[in-house]
Amino acid sequence: MNQTELKLQEWRGENFRAVNRFYRSQKHKGSASGDERVFVIYQNEDIIAAVRLVPYQDYYWLRSLYVNSELRGLKLGSQLLTLVQQCIDQPIYCFPYPHLLSFYQQAQYHLLEPTQMPEPLQQLYKRYSGKGTAIICMGLNL
Repeated sequence: MNQTELKLQEWRGENFRAVNRFYRSQKHKGSASGDERVFVIYQNEDIIAAVRLVPYQDYYWLRSLYVNSELRGLKLGSQLLTLVQQCIDQPIYCFPYPHLLSFYQQAQYHLLEPTQMPEPLQQLYKRYSGKGTAIICMGLNL
């Protein structure tokens, strides 16, 4: 893939239809909406990677980091996390799957105990892990 074709930016569209189409194409059930901040990578006019950040009072919850399944392994997810870091100074928390630990650590995220997260995220963590979803807690800018 020619890296010069790529455009990385915070989503500025009037709605999230194109982002949500991308998520559906990757078999992701979630969708971007409301006051979330969404960062994308385009190739030509197609979104090939996206991530959502849900705002809370003084921190963000990073969700739905997806890279087009045909383009994984090309460091696009790392580029997206770098863009997020350049744009957001507040703490960012996430619940990655355990096999993504080193990926997030390379992006300077730190492994956390659930009790080290803000209370609303502790409740979400309990809900997700209570359904049998294997996830870990991580944070940045703490």
